[in-house]
Amino acid sequence: MKQRLNIRALFVGAFLLALAVATTGCDTSQGGTVGGNPPEISDTDIHGEFVTLSKLKGKVVILCFWRNSCCSDRLKLMEPVYHQNKDNGLIVLAVNVGDTKESIESYAKKNNLTFTMLADEHGMISKQYGIFGFPTVLLIDRQGVIREKIPGDIPAARLEQLASVYLANTEPQQGSKTPR
Repeated sequence: MKQRLNIRALFVGAFLLALAVATTGCDTSQGGTVGGNPPEISDTDIHGEFVTLSKLKGKVVILCFWRNSCCSDRLKLMEPVYHQNKDNGLIVLAVNVGDTKESIESYAKKNNLTFTMLADEHGMISKQYGIFGFPTVLLIDRQGVIREKIPGDIPAARLEQLASVYLANTEPQQGSKTPR
């Protein structure tokens, strides 16, 4: 009986260790932290246009990591926010994790989505950002600093509110996550 408990404890310990390694990986320098600079993204979008995140400095960027299997309906709610604010310097960069460019392009066309979309078929970009749940939205201010990281659904009204705050603010933030 005692030997059976020891084997079970050993198995549970090994499982928890494997789970910790699988969810955190070996790289502890993953980006995507509030107050920090985002890791660079240099890729072609679903239309073949080259996108470089660092060249978007001066704009407010909504960076949304999503999957077709869970988040596609939420993604549609970003289009009105983008459409209303794009002339004020808002960029929406939607990074799909796991699907092909062709399927994302078809989805975008079917739903009249006009913002920039990337295919992260192998999860390399999401891993760089330490993204494990979908959707996850990051708000990057005009100075290129991550100001918000929102895992899970975000109501369109809240996204609009956050975008408006950061679009109105042209000064760098000192020690505050959200400008007042």
